[in-house]
Amino acid sequence: MPIFDTEEIIRRDAEALHKLGYAQQLRRRMSLFGNFAMSFMIIGVFWGACVNIQQGLSTAGMFGISAVFLIGCLIAFSTAASLGEISSAIPTAGGLYYWSSVLGGRGWGWATAWINLLAYTFSIGGTAVGIYLIFNEMVLGWVFHIDTSSWGYWPQVAGVTLLIGSQAILNHAGVHLLARLSEIGAYITFTGAILLFAVLLYNLQPANIAHVFSFANNTGAAGGNIVPHTDNLLLVFGYALLLPLWIITSYDASAHTAEETLDPSRAVPKAMVNAVLLSATIGILMFTLIGLAMKDQAAIARQGGNAFATLFGQIAAPVIVKDFIAVAMSIAAYICGACGLTGFSRAVFAFARDKGLPPHLKRVSRKFRTPAPAIWACAVVSVAVTLYSSAFVALVAGTALFYQLSYIMAIMAAMVSRKRSYGPYRLGIWSKPLGAIAVTGGLFILWVGLQPPTDVLINYFLGILGLLLIGWFVVERRRFPGPPIGDAAIRRRQREIEAEEAALEEK
Repeated sequence: MPIFDTEEIIRRDAEALHKLGYAQQLRRRMSLFGNFAMSFMIIGVFWGACVNIQQGLSTAGMFGISAVFLIGCLIAFSTAASLGEISSAIPTAGGLYYWSSVLGGRGWGWATAWINLLAYTFSIGGTAVGIYLIFNEMVLGWVFHIDTSSWGYWPQVAGVTLLIGSQAILNHAGVHLLARLSEIGAYITFTGAILLFAVLLYNLQPANIAHVFSFANNTGAAGGNIVPHTDNLLLVFGYALLLPLWIITSYDASAHTAEETLDPSRAVPKAMVNAVLLSATIGILMFTLIGLAMKDQAAIARQGGNAFATLFGQIAAPVIVKDFIAVAMSIAAYICGACGLTGFSRAVFAFARDKGLPPHLKRVSRKFRTPAPAIWACAVVSVAVTLYSSAFVALVAGTALFYQLSYIMAIMAAMVSRKRSYGPYRLGIWSKPLGAIAVTGGLFILWVGLQPPTDVLINYFLGILGLLLIGWFVVERRRFPGPPIGDAAIRRRQREIEAEEAALEEK
């Protein structure tokens, strides 16, 4: 049978899924490029790099957006490659949760699921707020010259609700539509990035070339008080390292859509790793050119959160080009949020079908073959977490920490498990070194993220840890069965698989 025979690939993929104890309920139509585009757009390097540049520049100067960014990219690549190797052997929706359950046990998988779901919850909510603010400033303000400075809390609530609601509609309508949207978004991102590169090159300040890797301790007032002043250089480095690991994350969405991707054992790891590599390349080029275009790097650093907006206002370029870049960033941010909701909903769907969440959330739309109840539940929760600003701001700051912790848990389970198997995507002798880099880098970021000004997260982390321990040992250890593991458990699922697939057969 030729490799390009889509129906044969779908049949083989469904058989492989049956062997893991699950029915082919979701529509499998996503290509390798569609899966890659989804991870690339959810990373959102084009808009994310611009709105978060202060985390590097206002902590370690140019060194923070050049050398430190490169180190962060190495950690992100190691993490994505390690997760890709696991996904190649176990290509299921639920990704991190399922892998941790199979390789580390029910309790480890249950805890991984909740931590990953928390990461998605605050990531989707935070991204929606970010889109709202970017749209107001860049599109309404810069392009249409509308003053939105008087808009307060309720306009933001309405805007965020509208954004997440429309993203939920796109997800409900099918992953094929969202994959096409992601592919279009990727081309818009490339175009916008190339135009931004060209504008920055035109505004290049030759004297800055000698300072591309210059270190400056910009903590405190020198960096617009993005972080408190400290003379601890390791902590200054850590603050800057948060920049790449805030941006290049949540690529596990590729794995969450494994049951909707053709030939996922090969496609998912390639998509995940390539999305990280391309994002890293764009980020390195963008930050380097931004640094070279600054007339006064110290003055820009003092702007703190307004660093990029100040620079963008100063550089010379045709108005139409600046307007296109602003609109492209807004579109990229919107698609980023939509793709994030895809990963979130599939994680909820997978956890629910194994009885980790209410069974209603495992239902699939017969018409669109998407987990509709999970999609809308995720949308409602994501809007809800934005309503209480104090806790929301703190937990959004910790989003990368929740992601990193869930990644660490899955990778550690794989590194020590004797049950581990391998798929066609293999790292060979690099498997353990890359895993060690991912785990070590992730643990370091966890430490940094619990330092001022986000040390309030310590209380949240301790509270969440306490709830997880109580929840598992008091209730879930007896109630939660986990995924079907072993020949006997999978055989018991065969009749359910047939019934679930028959219920969704198209008439």
